[in-house]
Amino acid sequence: MIWHIIRYWISFVIPVFYKRIQGRNIKNIQGKNPVIIAMNHPNAFTDPILITHLSYPIKVRYLARGDAFKPGFAAWFLGRLGIVPIFRIQDGGREGLKKNDDAYRMVNRLLKKNCKIIVFAEGLCVQERRLRPLKKGVSRMIFGAYEYLGDNNKLTVVPVGINYSKADKFRSNVFYNAGDPIPVKDYIADFKENPAKANNNFLQLLAPKMKDLITHINDPANDETVLQVETILKKDILKERKLTFRDLHNDFIVLKELTEKVNNVAEKQPELLNEFKDKAKIYFDTLKKNNLRDWLFSPRQKYKHSAFHLFIRTFLFVIGLPAFIVALVGNYIPYKLTEKITVKIVKHKEFYSSFAIALGMIFFMINYVLWFTITYSFSESVITPILLVSTILACSWIGLYYYPFTKKTMGIYRIIKNKALYNDLFEKRKELVSLINKF
Repeated sequence: MIWHIIRYWISFVIPVFYKRIQGRNIKNIQGKNPVIIAMNHPNAFTDPILITHLSYPIKVRYLARGDAFKPGFAAWFLGRLGIVPIFRIQDGGREGLKKNDDAYRMVNRLLKKNCKIIVFAEGLCVQERRLRPLKKGVSRMIFGAYEYLGDNNKLTVVPVGINYSKADKFRSNVFYNAGDPIPVKDYIADFKENPAKANNNFLQLLAPKMKDLITHINDPANDETVLQVETILKKDILKERKLTFRDLHNDFIVLKELTEKVNNVAEKQPELLNEFKDKAKIYFDTLKKNNLRDWLFSPRQKYKHSAFHLFIRTFLFVIGLPAFIVALVGNYIPYKLTEKITVKIVKHKEFYSSFAIALGMIFFMINYVLWFTITYSFSESVITPILLVSTILACSWIGLYYYPFTKKTMGIYRIIKNKALYNDLFEKRKELVSLINKF
């Protein structure tokens, strides 16, 4: 019951924090057979929450750090959510590792009921675009579960890659990319012959399958470069190929290609990559200094750089302003409280969205209850507070799109006002595109 209540509650919140949440091949984890889901782990509690949102009504369980299971309410509550404690030596020492036998037994019992269990195969949470080496305990758990379930069972391992545009940023995108199921029975003969070798071989099989489902940057020194290349070219390529950017699978395919371009040029032509980095730094620093964004200088956006287009956008700005003001008044306090408390408390970006979503759920619910209660105390009918709260909610949804629309409008105004700056940045961007095409 607790899981269902929280699931419905959070389904109203996460589409607000993240602009697009999409999954591909989610059906691969929704069958009637037991499934172990091997995932990367860039974003703390948000990772399992979002896949639960996508796979509903299937209830997905997952393994989480055992040190979070404090005796009492915390352990009871996390258990009710379907979370299984797992201990690493750095969390609970050798005593903690001994408790993992209980965790594996719990996993086995759940799998016997055809449940779906997430294991974060890297064994740690790091917000970056790469797959870390997989932990040996993953394959041991998989083969141990198969033996517990007995021969001829239908246990499968489904690799899943999580791809965030900017994991800790409000209104970013999330794409869950599920791969083909791996039947464990196909590898059990090797396991029975040589368990240690089979464990290693299975990880060597699983790792590239997981890597294929994410954008993997070989060298951390090129993380910013990939982001810059993505910013400059991704939407232009989608446009050229007549692919909608609203489909995050299209987005993933193009970004995967661009990432591989950077990986290859870093290995084969490092001097070309360094030239790009130097010129990209000047370009993006100038954009930041003048409060501008790269999209303004894309050739496909040139039609927007006219006084007539600016007039239309200004007209829409005026039309939408009342709704934005209602949204601002109705939500300012819970929004600012959530933002300020999250920034103050959260020290690691991997936990930012998880904490902000959880805090926002509480503050915004209290906010709307207060609006309803206060209005109801001054009205003769329940209709009035219902209409008020409904209006604030509708205007809030409009506001999510109105605010970035306003920022884009101001950007257009700034480059129309300063043609010399526009021409300079347009040429700098053109040169960067030329360099990327040599990658």
